[in-house]
Amino acid sequence: MDGKAVLQVELGGADPLAAAAVFHQHHLPRAVELLGRGCRSIVLQFEYAPEKPHRWRKEAVAALARAAVPARVNGVAPASATPDDDAIASTIAFLHANEGVTGQLLLAGTGDPL
Repeated sequence: MDGKAVLQVELGGADPLAAAAVFHQHHLPRAVELLGRGCRSIVLQFEYAPEKPHRWRKEAVAALARAAVPARVNGVAPASATPDDDAIASTIAFLHANEGVTGQLLLAGTGDPL
Protein backbone atom coordinates (compact mmCIF):
# COMPACT_ATOMS: atom_id res chain seq x y z
CA MET A 1 0.00 0.00 0.00
CA ASP A 2 1.37 3.43 -0.93
CA GLY A 3 -0.65 5.08 1.83
CA LYS A 4 -3.37 6.31 -0.53
CA ALA A 5 -6.69 4.71 -1.43
CA VAL A 6 -9.84 5.46 -3.38
CA LEU A 7 -12.98 3.65 -2.23
CA GLN A 8 -15.85 3.38 -4.69
CA VAL A 9 -19.06 4.08 -2.77
CA GLU A 10 -21.94 2.57 -4.72
CA LEU A 11 -25.33 3.23 -3.19
CA GLY A 12 -27.57 2.04 -6.02
CA GLY A 13 -29.63 5.21 -6.28
CA ALA A 14 -31.21 4.58 -2.89
CA ASP A 15 -33.13 7.36 -1.14
CA PRO A 16 -30.95 9.33 1.32
CA LEU A 17 -31.90 7.35 4.43
CA ALA A 18 -31.38 3.95 2.79
CA ALA A 19 -28.17 5.17 1.13
CA ALA A 20 -26.78 6.30 4.50
CA ALA A 21 -27.58 2.87 5.94
CA VAL A 22 -25.79 1.12 3.05
CA PHE A 23 -22.79 3.41 3.49
CA HIS A 24 -22.51 2.76 7.21
CA GLN A 25 -23.03 -1.00 6.84
CA HIS A 26 -20.80 -1.71 3.83
CA HIS A 27 -18.45 1.15 2.99
CA LEU A 28 -17.54 2.66 6.36
CA PRO A 29 -16.04 -0.62 7.67
CA ARG A 30 -13.81 -0.83 4.57
CA ALA A 31 -12.53 2.70 5.20
CA VAL A 32 -11.91 1.98 8.88
CA GLU A 33 -10.02 -1.21 7.93
CA LEU A 34 -7.74 0.72 5.54
CA LEU A 35 -7.04 3.33 8.20
CA GLY A 36 -6.20 0.57 10.66
CA ARG A 37 -3.67 -0.84 8.19
CA GLY A 38 -1.90 2.51 7.98
CA CYS A 39 -3.54 4.22 4.99
CA ARG A 40 -2.75 7.95 5.22
CA SER A 41 -5.19 9.37 2.64
CA ILE A 42 -8.57 7.96 1.63
CA VAL A 43 -10.89 9.45 -0.95
CA LEU A 44 -14.45 8.14 -0.92
CA GLN A 45 -15.74 8.31 -4.49
CA PHE A 46 -19.52 8.70 -4.42
CA GLU A 47 -22.00 8.44 -7.27
CA TYR A 48 -23.86 11.53 -8.48
CA ALA A 49 -26.71 12.75 -6.29
CA PRO A 50 -28.76 15.93 -6.14
CA GLU A 51 -27.78 18.41 -3.40
CA LYS A 52 -29.99 17.06 -0.60
CA PRO A 53 -28.29 13.65 -0.25
CA HIS A 54 -24.92 15.39 -0.04
CA ARG A 55 -25.84 16.57 3.47
CA TRP A 56 -25.41 13.17 5.11
CA ARG A 57 -22.41 12.42 2.88
CA LYS A 58 -20.65 15.61 4.01
CA GLU A 59 -21.30 14.77 7.65
CA ALA A 60 -20.12 11.16 7.25
CA VAL A 61 -16.88 12.24 5.54
CA ALA A 62 -16.22 14.93 8.15
CA ALA A 63 -16.90 12.58 11.09
CA LEU A 64 -14.65 9.87 9.65
CA ALA A 65 -11.92 12.45 9.01
CA ARG A 66 -12.07 13.67 12.62
CA ALA A 67 -11.79 10.09 13.89
CA ALA A 68 -8.91 9.27 11.51
CA VAL A 69 -6.50 12.06 12.44
CA PRO A 70 -3.60 12.21 11.54
CA ALA A 71 -4.73 10.32 8.42
CA ARG A 72 -6.90 12.22 5.95
CA VAL A 73 -10.34 11.30 4.61
CA ASN A 74 -12.12 13.20 1.86
CA GLY A 75 -14.88 12.54 -0.64
CA VAL A 76 -15.58 13.31 -4.26
CA ALA A 77 -18.77 13.10 -6.31
CA PRO A 78 -19.68 14.10 -9.85
CA ALA A 79 -21.28 17.54 -10.11
CA SER A 80 -23.75 16.23 -12.69
CA ALA A 81 -25.52 13.04 -13.72
CA THR A 82 -22.98 12.76 -16.55
CA PRO A 83 -19.66 12.29 -14.71
CA ASP A 84 -16.54 14.02 -16.00
CA ASP A 85 -13.92 11.31 -15.43
CA ASP A 86 -11.00 13.69 -15.97
CA ALA A 87 -12.38 16.15 -13.41
CA ILE A 88 -12.93 13.34 -10.91
CA ALA A 89 -9.38 11.99 -11.42
CA SER A 90 -7.92 15.50 -11.05
CA THR A 91 -9.91 16.10 -7.87
CA ILE A 92 -8.75 12.79 -6.39
CA ALA A 93 -5.12 13.66 -7.22
CA PHE A 94 -5.58 17.10 -5.62
CA LEU A 95 -7.02 15.60 -2.45
CA HIS A 96 -4.24 13.03 -2.11
CA ALA A 97 -1.53 15.64 -2.76
CA ASN A 98 -2.70 18.33 -0.34
CA GLU A 99 -1.97 17.32 3.23
CA GLY A 100 -3.91 20.26 4.67
CA VAL A 101 -7.22 19.12 3.21
CA THR A 102 -9.35 16.65 5.16
CA GLY A 103 -13.02 16.12 5.90
CA GLN A 104 -14.20 17.62 2.61
CA LEU A 105 -16.68 16.41 -0.01
CA LEU A 106 -15.86 18.05 -3.33
CA LEU A 107 -18.04 18.04 -6.44
CA ALA A 108 -16.01 17.42 -9.59
CA GLY A 109 -16.88 18.76 -13.03
CA THR A 110 -19.63 21.15 -14.00
CA GLY A 111 -23.24 20.94 -12.96
CA ASP A 112 -26.13 20.12 -15.24
CA PRO A 113 -27.58 23.20 -16.96
CA LEU A 114 -30.93 24.29 -15.60
